[in-house]
Amino acid sequence: MKTLLLSLVMVGFMYLVSGQNRTCRSCTGALCLKIEQCKEGQNLCFERKITDDFFGMKTVRGCADTCANPGENEKVTYCSTDNCNS
Repeated sequence: MKTLLLSLVMVGFMYLVSGQNRTCRSCTGALCLKIEQCKEGQNLCFERKITDDFFGMKTVRGCADTCANPGENEKVTYCSTDNCNS
């Protein structure tokens, strides 16, 4: 009986640990207050700064699954802890 109980506790613990998702700031402006629960597999937060000749700089923050190469006039940083892209 103790073995069965221990097995159930271990399975429950593994289920809870594997179900935790990253949280990241998610917005399209300089002031970023929204926190997003990332989808499964998205273990990175990013901050993308886009330089535009007309409007200056635009900042986008959110969740990502992989690190992508920045485009022209972009600077992208990635991090792997909760809300690290603030």
